[in-house]
Amino acid sequence: MDIIHRDADFTNAMLFGTYIMVLMDGKMIGGGLVAEFDETEVKIGQGRYVRSSSTFVVAPPPQCSTGM
Repeated sequence: MDIIHRDADFTNAMLFGTYIMVLMDGKMIGGGLVAEFDETEVKIGQGRYVRSSSTFVVAPPPQCSTGM
């Protein structure tokens, strides 16, 4: 489980389209691609998460069934 926290990590996640899972108190609260970030928060998908109270983990994207 790779946890990211530096600006360079978030920049790489944006450039390479890496899926990021967001955790708070050990529970998943969101996930998706990094859209933007600053010193205090990160926008992942449609949510904004405070950097100091969230954990950002590199994870495989969720799988979708094709229904076949």
